[in-house]
Amino acid sequence: MGGASEPSGQQKRTGKRLLAAHVPQALSRLRLHRALEGRSDDNIVRVGHADRAWSDFYHHALTIRWSSFFWYALAGYIVVNAAFALLYMMVPREVTGTRPGVFWDYFFFSIQTFSTVGYGVMAPVGRAAHVIASCELLGGMILNAVATGLVFARFARPRARLMFSNSALIRKDGDTAHLSLRIANRRLSPILSVDVELFLSRLIVQPNGRLARQFDPLVLVQSHIPVLRFAFSLMHVIDAHSPLNGLTIEALHKEEAEIVLTVTGTDEVSGQSVFARTAYGFDRVLYNHRFVDIIDASADGRITVDYTRFHATEGE
Repeated sequence: MGGASEPSGQQKRTGKRLLAAHVPQALSRLRLHRALEGRSDDNIVRVGHADRAWSDFYHHALTIRWSSFFWYALAGYIVVNAAFALLYMMVPREVTGTRPGVFWDYFFFSIQTFSTVGYGVMAPVGRAAHVIASCELLGGMILNAVATGLVFARFARPRARLMFSNSALIRKDGDTAHLSLRIANRRLSPILSVDVELFLSRLIVQPNGRLARQFDPLVLVQSHIPVLRFAFSLMHVIDAHSPLNGLTIEALHKEEAEIVLTVTGTDEVSGQSVFARTAYGFDRVLYNHRFVDIIDASADGRITVDYTRFHATEGE
């Protein structure tokens, strides 16, 4: 069987011209991809994907803002009670203590029934009113249980409460360069078994002119922290095996490169897993700087952690 023939010089030149035509178009979209990465999911438009609230109600109820959660709950509460008030108005003589045709009497009676308060002034006396009240009581118990569970879940949702340094630092120590970042625990209780991962994220232009997101791991000197009580500095050595080795700032900016940091651990008090993440564009990287110390020990043995200096750096 004959092997495939090598492309001719003319074919190679044609391929290079086609690639040169694709690359500027791809590079013109790099900043848009970077902007999408740095924004929240609320600002991303997904075409062809229906993200309906009712299809994933629990997740939406946990992730929306507290202000939105309150207003949605209030609107639902009003709508449900207004609907039952209209039903009660259809049988006006079967609810004592109400004035026929006065919507607000039936509305407040619905609220009393929905919440199982029952002050005793208004009460159902007819069969139809009893059926409506029974349905509302059942629905009210279910909805109250759901609302209570959602409020508790929102309060109990684990949060790492980690601080990340505003800048990443690159400096040389002798003949070796290294990348440094700093994280800190803002809680009084420690975070246990902390695992940290660091990646170099770049948009690479493929031979066909398409963009592909590539994540290269940046190996840390210490990626596992048994106990994180205060602050900890993370370090990646830029050696021959580092993805950053040989890359210039111009090349990193051209590829809209970012340093992506993810942290997972276990909260000692709740026993729940906590997660946190951040990203650094290379416009947030300082060169030939080091972090200022924030931990001081006094003569009486007490430790002082000055978080006001957490982001502070000093040049060399």
